[in-house]
Amino acid sequence: MPIPNYRFPITNYRFPITNYQLPITNYQLPITNYQI
Repeated sequence: MPIPNYRFPITNYRFPITNYQLPITNYQLPITNYQI
């Protein structure tokens, strides 16, 4: 594939850190639920 197409704009690739960093409480699900 053409390299220019593969190279996306850094601005688009770099999402806001605030959005990327979700609350740890939500990310850490209960182990009891995860262990089926």
